[in-house]
Amino acid sequence: AGLALIHEMLAHQETCSLVNAVIYCSVLKGFSHRKRFDQVWAVHEEMRSKSLQYSIVTYNALIDACARAGEMNRVPELLKQMAQDGIKPNVITYSTFVKAYCREHRVEKAFEVLED
Repeated sequence: AGLALIHEMLAHQETCSLVNAVIYCSVLKGFSHRKRFDQVWAVHEEMRSKSLQYSIVTYNALIDACARAGEMNRVPELLKQMAQDGIKPNVITYSTFVKAYCREHRVEKAFEVLED
């Protein structure tokens, strides 16, 4: 429903300028919490195709989706994109890493992240 609303807003000249990365990120988080990870990555790709400005909040939401989906293999590419965008990980980013690796029973990897 959220993504459909975005598309509806984009279709109308009077509302298309209201659609931004914050609105997309809210929809992305909603899909993540509902475990609809295919939609998370579709929204991510749509945001990229529209060259929207990502923030640390957007990246943290994507990393959290990786953690929830057990897809930490996606994280290196996200970290690369963060660096390209000039965004540095924050305490939320690191706590998400730790949470994810602990869920995967990879506590040693969690400690590596904290040491770096």
